[in-house]
Amino acid sequence: MKVRLDLHTHVGEMFGFQPPTPEIAEAVIAQIRNAGLDGIGVTDHWRLDWGLELHRVVERHFPDQVLIIPGREIDVRPAISPFDEYHCVELYLPGGRLFRNYCHPGYYTPNIVIEDGVHGIEVGNFHHDWHIRRPQVERVAEDYGLMTFSVSDANTLNEIGAQSTEVDLDDMIRRAIPLD
Repeated sequence: MKVRLDLHTHVGEMFGFQPPTPEIAEAVIAQIRNAGLDGIGVTDHWRLDWGLELHRVVERHFPDQVLIIPGREIDVRPAISPFDEYHCVELYLPGGRLFRNYCHPGYYTPNIVIEDGVHGIEVGNFHHDWHIRRPQVERVAEDYGLMTFSVSDANTLNEIGAQSTEVDLDDMIRRAIPLD
């Protein structure tokens, strides 16, 4: 199923991590629609709980209106190259599967270390385009068979959808690893 998604947003941070309410969900849904999206990934730094709760509120009060994919942004220090720390978005997809997307490549280090379990990479990021060397990132994506994404990395509600990607959600689910 093809959908237009912004898979890197910090929605919980936007709302100061106050518990998601139907009113907050309604504001987020309005912005998703205004941006022409089918859904978003909620990927606050190091926190999964807020995205999970927003997903529940949307499913309860606004079923089948938009896709909310809970996730989080984490720091990764690869064992094979510990000085090449990078950020990764973990997305908890339908069917109990985990999809990992390498965030804003080139930010901390110019090296791009792709480990097992990474399924995608950002080629565009509204806040970090200034250091993404797109030709290099596209070559890495091709070499490792990664999906490529443009994202907003939104820090305010109106930034949601500033960049997005049409994706095959079924392909993402197939690539993702099952959660135990």
